Amino acid sequence: MKGLQRVDANCPKGWLFEPLAQMTNFSASAVGASMQPVRVAVLAFEGVSLFHLSVPGIVFGVTPAPTGLPPHEVRYCAPTPGKVRCDQGVEIEVPGGLEAMTSADLVIVPAWNHPEAAAPAVLTEALKQAHARGAQVVGLCLGAFVLGDAGLLDERRATTHWACRDLF
Repeated sequence: MKGLQRVDANCPKGWLFEPLAQMTNFSASAVGASMQPVRVAVLAFEGVSLFHLSVPGIVFGVTPAPTGLPPHEVRYCAPTPGKVRCDQGVEIEVPGGLEAMTSADLVIVPAWNHPEAAAPAVLTEALKQAHARGAQVVGLCLGAFVLGDAGLLDERRATTHWACRDLF
């Protein structure tokens, strides 16, 4: 990953936290003015961590939305729509393909189950397009590898799970 700067994953001081409104590119005045739903696309793929797949829905799918924040519409998408088996053996039906990323304000890539293998070109291209049109693209844990494969981490600081930091 060209020009990638690694943050030591063992150092909590390297973690960055942003307020929800800032993370989703909303200013306080814009949030209060429009209250348009924030569209969230969460990537599902064969062997995805059930934990990482469910957390975005738990965090952003809160209804009603917290006071002063817009509601979030969480959609799951996959490179190939249909049944996806999670790492715990649970199968889920993912009706949408990567086209969900074309209108998402926030795209979330859960932990990638094979960080040593490059993400498919169709996926990295969809992420590049989402980023180019202004979507916030987030990699959870090993999902950072997919963002790196897409070139979205070039010349940026990033981190991943401590167990894979040397590979990263």
